[in-house]
Amino acid sequence: MASDARGKERFTAEIAALNRRIAELEDLHAQCLETERALRRNEDRYRRLLESVTDYVYTVTVRDGQALSTVHGPNCLAVTGYAAEEYRDNPLLWLTMVPEEDRPAVLLHAARVMAGDPAPLEHRIVHKDGTIRFVRNTPVIHRDAAGSLASYDGIINDVTERRRAEELITRMSLHDGLTGLPNRALYMDRLRQTLKLAERTGEKAAVYFIDLDRFKAVNDAFGHEAGDRVLVEAARRLAVCVRRSDTVARLGGDEFVALTPGVGDVANASLIAGKLVAAMRAPFLVLGRRCTLGASVGVALFPDDASRAGELLRLADAAMYAAKNAGRNGWRMAGDLPAGTHGSTSE
Repeated sequence: MASDARGKERFTAEIAALNRRIAELEDLHAQCLETERALRRNEDRYRRLLESVTDYVYTVTVRDGQALSTVHGPNCLAVTGYAAEEYRDNPLLWLTMVPEEDRPAVLLHAARVMAGDPAPLEHRIVHKDGTIRFVRNTPVIHRDAAGSLASYDGIINDVTERRRAEELITRMSLHDGLTGLPNRALYMDRLRQTLKLAERTGEKAAVYFIDLDRFKAVNDAFGHEAGDRVLVEAARRLAVCVRRSDTVARLGGDEFVALTPGVGDVANASLIAGKLVAAMRAPFLVLGRRCTLGASVGVALFPDDASRAGELLRLADAAMYAAKNAGRNGWRMAGDLPAGTHGSTSE
């Protein structure tokens, strides 16, 4: 009888211990559920935050170092023109919408993200409507408890307007605001690049310094608005005298320069100089007024006259002044100038 009582007590104790263990497990399960709910709430807040500061987010799930699946957020439609379902149905759509020239950089970026480098990348995409957009892809990496890459979010921002504004600012800094021609800085950069190439290939290049004749009289007689219109028309005429691959630039005032890489020989440079002069001989019709100007042109050749950009421009300038001193409305070659010629004259 005593042994039965002891057995019953042990059984009761085991039942109580089991109940306590079940209660502990239930508490643990409840904690896990609450943690999961908290994680989901945090994830929802994170997602809403991302959607409030970016255009859209895509998420890549990674397993064993390989991309397993990609889910694109609903806002992808506004940025790319493609719906999330289209990305799901065509896993390579994200790559085919990138222009071919940009694809190597995009593929390299994806590989670096998989290697744990979350550096952002800006590149072009072709919107579904055919327009070109610029996007910034900023990865956010997520790792598992072992430290391995488990997934990453690609935060996509449409930066098209910013890039266009930057391009406009760059263009304005390198082009003349009145005529749209390259300015001195861009001209000198192209000249230096031309000379480097010409030195390697053994070709000749020609530099032309062009100054309008009697331009001051136009400003004095008809005002600066008329003078500006003359400069715009002069720029147009000069540009059509050379090839598209050549350069015509405005240094300021009524001074222009041109550059013809691969000009061939002195005879070709002389022919182009003659065309530049002839283009300025035709009358200008401005604000109902007929203006007759002309141009004086100086030409310097690489490598015949000089090998440095600044010296070529100085010699072309000196040759231009020689043309002015000879009666204007003509051209002179730097190679024909007396040694030490610097040249100066008044309008």
